[in-house]
Amino acid sequence: MKYRKLGRTGLELPVIGFGAGQFGDMYGDTTQENCNQTVAMAIDAGINYFDVAPSYGPEGLAEERLGIALKGHDR
Repeated sequence: MKYRKLGRTGLELPVIGFGAGQFGDMYGDTTQENCNQTVAMAIDAGINYFDVAPSYGPEGLAEERLGIALKGHDR
């Protein structure tokens, strides 16, 4: 995975990020287990930037699922 510095913050982000809209069932139903597996695969691939918003599904569903999926992973 290629990384770039984010401005002057010193943070290194991958050249691609992970959009978590699907976690909010925006494009069809998914499960928490599917979210967990997907996040684990993304982290293994070197992704450390996840994009999520309250509008991704009803009542912050995507945020909730992403938070659960990230538990146990070093951040």
